[in-house]
Amino acid sequence: MKLPNNRTIADCWLPTFENVSREFIIDSLDKILFSDEIPNFKFDFREREAIEFIENIIKQYTNSFKDSEYKEEIQARYEKIFDIIKQKTNENSKQPVMVVKDYKKFFEYLRQAYERHIELYFQRRKDSTGFNRWEKNNFFELIWLRTTPQDFNDPEEFLKKQAEMMKDRTFKKYDEETYLGKLQCLNNHIITIKNGIARTWDENFRQMEITIYDKEHYNNRELWNRPHYALPVIRYGIYEKDNRKICTIGSIQDKNNNMVQDSLRRKIDRQKYKVNKDIAEEDTYKVEPKNIIALSIFINLLHREGITNIEVPSMYVLDYEYHTKRNKYLLKQFKSEWTKEDLWERQKREKYPEQYKESYRCFLKTFRKQDLISEIKTERLLLTARRLLNHYQKANITAYPEEVDNYMHVQIPVVKHENEINGDILKEFYNLVQALDMEKQNRIDSQETPVVMHNNEVDRE
Repeated sequence: MKLPNNRTIADCWLPTFENVSREFIIDSLDKILFSDEIPNFKFDFREREAIEFIENIIKQYTNSFKDSEYKEEIQARYEKIFDIIKQKTNENSKQPVMVVKDYKKFFEYLRQAYERHIELYFQRRKDSTGFNRWEKNNFFELIWLRTTPQDFNDPEEFLKKQAEMMKDRTFKKYDEETYLGKLQCLNNHIITIKNGIARTWDENFRQMEITIYDKEHYNNRELWNRPHYALPVIRYGIYEKDNRKICTIGSIQDKNNNMVQDSLRRKIDRQKYKVNKDIAEEDTYKVEPKNIIALSIFINLLHREGITNIEVPSMYVLDYEYHTKRNKYLLKQFKSEWTKEDLWERQKREKYPEQYKESYRCFLKTFRKQDLISEIKTERLLLTARRLLNHYQKANITAYPEEVDNYMHVQIPVVKHENEINGDILKEFYNLVQALDMEKQNRIDSQETPVVMHNNEVDRE
C-alpha cells in the first residue's frame, strides 16, 4: 500500500495476507478467547486445511522462542489456544461461536478491511507519523462488536461488507466540514455537515456529523472552539447489492457535553419538540426528537446520491458483554484522573471544578449502563427508523428483523418536493440540503470561512 508522505508502518504490520493472518492468530486470538476486558467468543474453522494453517503459524512463532527462557510459558499459552480451535463446538456452547467455512476468504476480507483501517487512521490522525500496535490490535479484536447473529454464521460475508463500506466514498465531498446553511426556526444559527471517521469499537467506520454554530461566532478565526451544538452523529456504512447502493445505519448517538453554550442549548431544546407535532403519542415513545432531525438531514443527503434503501440492525451479539466488561475500565480511568488521594489531585479538582463535574457526568452516563446502552442501540434505534414513516409519506418498511435477516429494511423514495415531508422543521432542513448546489453563492463570507477545529477523537461508549 502507498502511505501518505512522512507516514510509516512496520513491515510486519503491512496489510498482506501473511501479516494479517499471523497478527490475528498470534496477537489477538487469545484475547478474543480469554480476555476479561473484551467480549469472548469461539471460532469453528470447518476446513481441515484451516486448522493446519493455524497450527503452522503457531509452530513457526513458538519455535522462534526455542532458546528463550520464556519458551515453556509461550508454548503452553499457544497450546491452549490451539486446543480451543481444534475443539468441535455444539449448540450448547455458553459462548457465541463464529463459523468460518472458507478461511482464505475470511483472512483476505479481514486484510482488505485492515488496509482501509490504516488509511482511515492516517486520515483521522493527521498529526501521527506512525501506525501503532494499539490501533492494529483494536481493529482485529473489536471489529466483531458490529456482528449480528447472522454474521456469526457467515463472517466471510460480514468482513466483505465491512471492507466495502470502508472503501465507499459516496460522501467524500463532505470530508471537510461543509456549510449547509442557516435555519430560521433556529434563529438563523449556522449549520454544517462533516463526513467524520468513527472508531473500531463504534457501530460503523463512518459518521455524519451535523453541527449548529452560534451565528455571532461562526466566522471568528480567533476562537479555537467556537460556540456550537452537535446534533447526534449518524454512524453509517454504504455498500452495493444487486447494483444498487444500500445504507446501513448502525447507531445514532448524542456526543454533546455540558460545555455547550446555554443559550444555544435552550434554543435547540425548545425547537426540537416541534418535530413531534401531529405525531401520535405511541410513535414518540422512546424516540429522541434530535435523533429524528439528524436522521432526516442524513436521509436528504442520501437522496442527493440516489440512495433510497436503508437497513437497521436489530441486535449486536457482543455489545452487551463489551459494555459490562468496560465498567471496570471506566471506573479505573475516572479514579486515575480525579480521585487519587494526593495533594495534586485535590488541587486539580478545586482548580478545574467545571471539568471535574463534566468528567463525572460522562462517567455516570456510561458506568453500569449496559442495559440502557443496549436498549438505545436496538429497540430505540428501530423505533426511530420506524418513526420515519410518519414523516416521509412514501416511505415503507420492506422487511422487519428476522423476516429476511437481522435487519429492519426501510425504503424511502427520493423526495421531489417538501410537501412530501410531514413536519415544518424537517421541511426546512430538506430545503437547506436541496440548496447545497448553490453553496458558493449562498455561503456567508465564503473566503473567510474557517476550518472546524474541534477534536475528531470519539470516546468509547
